[in-house]
Amino acid sequence: MFALSRQVQCSSIGVTVKYGNVTCYDDGSVVVEGPAVVQVSRAIAWVDGRSRKVGNVQKLVLDVISRGFHARDEIGGEANISKGALGYVLASLTRKGMVVLVKATSGGPCRSYYFLPGQDIDGYLKSRGLRPCSRRA
Repeated sequence: MFALSRQVQCSSIGVTVKYGNVTCYDDGSVVVEGPAVVQVSRAIAWVDGRSRKVGNVQKLVLDVISRGFHARDEIGGEANISKGALGYVLASLTRKGMVVLVKATSGGPCRSYYFLPGQDIDGYLKSRGLRPCSRRA
């Protein structure tokens, strides 16, 4: 059984409609009837729908992060997946822009923390006495 795409506001997928009859869908597809002018933001111009789809393990990791587990070892323990698979999933989700990677420290070595866009990153870091790692050239 195929899942049908839902119609969404074009701005929610980064498409600005200047004029014309344009319909946008949650899988990233855009349907234009007749002449139209649309603008796609540079940040998501490479997204073609397929690259934003997530598999079952990726959905599980997104769910774990949404429930407040942000450190790599916490996510892996809660999701019960191997270290190698977790690294692959987190890299993929970060590349797709579905997860934000923040490297932070409490004075020791830098650790990786993963957040969903819109989560309170500063609040999380501050509540645990963490600060973002400095980037040295």
